[in-house]
Amino acid sequence: MRIIAALAAAAIALLMVQAYLSLDQPRPAAALDVNQLETAAGTFRLEVELSFDAGPDRFAADLSNSSSLTIRFAGEAIYQTDKPVAAGQKVEVADIGDVVHGRNEFLIEATPQNPGPPLFAKVAIYSSERHEPLAERFVWAPAGSTQLSGVANFSTIETPVAGDAP
Repeated sequence: MRIIAALAAAAIALLMVQAYLSLDQPRPAAALDVNQLETAAGTFRLEVELSFDAGPDRFAADLSNSSSLTIRFAGEAIYQTDKPVAAGQKVEVADIGDVVHGRNEFLIEATPQNPGPPLFAKVAIYSSERHEPLAERFVWAPAGSTQLSGVANFSTIETPVAGDAP
């Protein structure tokens, strides 16, 4: 008798899930028109600080095209170097163009000279209107990784500066 009750409960649960899935209509995703995005006011700069020494990939198929640090924004490389970057050295990208209101993504790619310990990069974005960063993000890769690659997301939603009246 218990087996029949358990099977009946399972059948009822499955029928309820099937009914929910057939009645729940997904909403269509809103189309994002890049041309209608509003550019954020002011100028922005980006600072990247690595926890490791970065250098060109010695094992790359094309050594002339190997970089130690690349920063991409909106599909374009806004900073790229094939020269070594020391651990703790701040790399600054001034006047980033086309920052929009809302979410912005920066792709950080760095090649360690000596893979071993975990890899970290601190990414901070600054506005021309503030001295402290709008936001800081950390990108990391586990120990033994041959490349640090990650996305740092920032939002430029207007927030009142301390002392401003609402």
